[in-house]
Amino acid sequence: MVEALGRKRWIVVGAVVVTGFVGGCATESTGRVEDSAPTVRGAAGVPGPLKIAFADGWQSVFVMNPDGSGVTRIATGSDPSFALDGSRIVVAGAGISTMDPDGGNITRVADGGYGPTFAPDGRTIAFARGGAIYLVDSTGENLRRLTDIPDPATVGPDLVSANSPSFARDGSAIVFVRAGIIWLMAGDGTGQRELLRDQFYNSGPKFTADGADIVFTSNRGGRDQSEIYTMKRDGTDIRALTTDGVGGLALSPDGRRILYTRMSRTQSNAEVWEMNLDGSNPHRLTDPNLVAQSPSMGGIGPS
Repeated sequence: MVEALGRKRWIVVGAVVVTGFVGGCATESTGRVEDSAPTVRGAAGVPGPLKIAFADGWQSVFVMNPDGSGVTRIATGSDPSFALDGSRIVVAGAGISTMDPDGGNITRVADGGYGPTFAPDGRTIAFARGGAIYLVDSTGENLRRLTDIPDPATVGPDLVSANSPSFARDGSAIVFVRAGIIWLMAGDGTGQRELLRDQFYNSGPKFTADGADIVFTSNRGGRDQSEIYTMKRDGTDIRALTTDGVGGLALSPDGRRILYTRMSRTQSNAEVWEMNLDGSNPHRLTDPNLVAQSPSMGGIGPS
């Protein structure tokens, strides 16, 4: 299983799942996958209960409970990412849009783009578009570009395209990726510098809750796949957390758990797994008959 340069995408097989997911009537071990009946509220930003969002690779977005139960299709899109307090979800697709956790109250905030993520306070969203990292207010106002747009006439877009932005919990810094190199910049885009450059392909960096470490995926294990690693904020002390091929990682709101995508050992499908921050207690959350990838967790509640 490989990850495409720039935007991560898992190629999965499971025809029995495709029809069910689109129609919202597949089955899984904890119950039936339902289509939600979105409500439209007058105000957004109300903290929600702890939930996990994920995608299926066919432009459907789902939410479920932290234990993997209650799987519900809520929207069309990809790359779902929860606000830290669980009040909103931002997704990619034809553009960048936010919505309530039930799929209602949809707001289009930008045209095009992928890999969106909320700032910790939920007021701004970072995303990639055209090889550059952008910020936009969660209202759709004040769009600004943080990194340079690559020039394909000189070096080719895959060599300098920026993607996978992720905020530190205090909002002071953003990590992102250029061609397998992890970069760091301030939350306003200033002070851009390389953090981890080596012969390996590194991707998906996320700050730990205390900001002291960064969790990321890399193919440095020599197994022709990407595993999960952790390193200090300065790029030193790299340690492996998994040996299985994984991708699409996220941290729980309290920072104690890592969610990630892993291939099923029985169904050739992508699954959502979780483990403790130190790599202990890895376990599957989604049914192996489902296709589930790119998880994100948000909300208030016990972890």
